[in-house]
Amino acid sequence: MEIQINDQPLDFTLENEEYIGEVIKGIEKWLAGSHLIITSIMNKNEELIFRPPQDLDVMPLTGVNALKITVKHAQEVRILNLQTVLEFLSMLKNALLTQNKRLLEELNTGFAFMIESLRKHFEPEFQQELLQLTALFQGSTAEAIVSWPEEITRKVLETVRVLESGTASRLQEFYKPKEAFANLLTDITDCIDEISEVSVLLQTGRDRQAMEAIIRFSELSQSLIRIFAGLKNGLSADKKSLSVSGKEVTVFFSELNLILMELLEAFKAQDSVLIGDLMEYEIAPRLEGLRDFAKGLT
Repeated sequence: MEIQINDQPLDFTLENEEYIGEVIKGIEKWLAGSHLIITSIMNKNEELIFRPPQDLDVMPLTGVNALKITVKHAQEVRILNLQTVLEFLSMLKNALLTQNKRLLEELNTGFAFMIESLRKHFEPEFQQELLQLTALFQGSTAEAIVSWPEEITRKVLETVRVLESGTASRLQEFYKPKEAFANLLTDITDCIDEISEVSVLLQTGRDRQAMEAIIRFSELSQSLIRIFAGLKNGLSADKKSLSVSGKEVTVFFSELNLILMELLEAFKAQDSVLIGDLMEYEIAPRLEGLRDFAKGLT
C-alpha cells in the first residue's frame, strides 16, 4: 500500500497493521513534535478525516491501494479555524439582526462545531458566554429563535459581538504580532502596578484583590506567549537583533517560563510569601522589560 503525505510518497513500512486506524496512529506518532497536523485522509474518492476514530480502528486495509494524507502546520490550522469561526459569528449576528430563518437553520447545523472551536481557543476566557449560547441555541429551531423576546435577542447579540471581537483580536495576534504586542502596552503597564502590590495585599488580608491581580496577569501572560510565538515566526531573519532587558528574546521567555512554573508551585503550596516575592521581585521587573520591548515595536 502506498502512503502519500502532501502528494509525496512516504517511506512507511507496514508491520502488523491490519486496519487504517493503526496506520493513522503510526503516522501521527511519526509526526509528533513536528507541529504538523493531519487535515485530510483520502482513500480513493472518500474523505476519512470526518469518520469517528472507532470506525477507522475497524476499517481493514484489505483493498486499500493508497492513502493520500494532507498535513498542515498547527498554526495554519488554528488560523483557518479562527477564520471559519469569525465568518460563522458574523453570519449569526446578521441572521439575528434580520431574523433570517433560512440562514439560522443553516447555521444551526454548524453551531456545535463553532462552540467546540471557541472552547479550544478561548476557554476559560469566554466560559460564561459559551455556556449561555449553548443553553439558548442547543435544540432550538429557527422558528423558536426568531420568537425570542427582544431582551434575550439583544443579550445574545451582545455575546456574539464579544466573541466576534475576541476572535478578530486572536487572528491579529497571528497576522500582525508586532501590532498585537504593541497594543498590549497599556495592559502591561497596568499589570506592573498591580502585581507590584500583590505582596502588600496578601500581607494585609486583601486576598481577593491579590487574586484578581494574579488572574489578570495570568491572562496577559497567555496573550504574550501566543503573540511571541507569532513574533518569532515573523521576525526569524533578524531575530538575533531583538532583545528584552539585554537578553535574546528566546532566553528571556525561557527564564520567564521558569519563574511562572515556580509561581505555580507556590500556589500549590499556598505559600503567600513566595507568591508575593515572585510577583514583586521577579515578574514585575520582567514585565517592565517587556513594556520597553513593546515600545520599541511601535
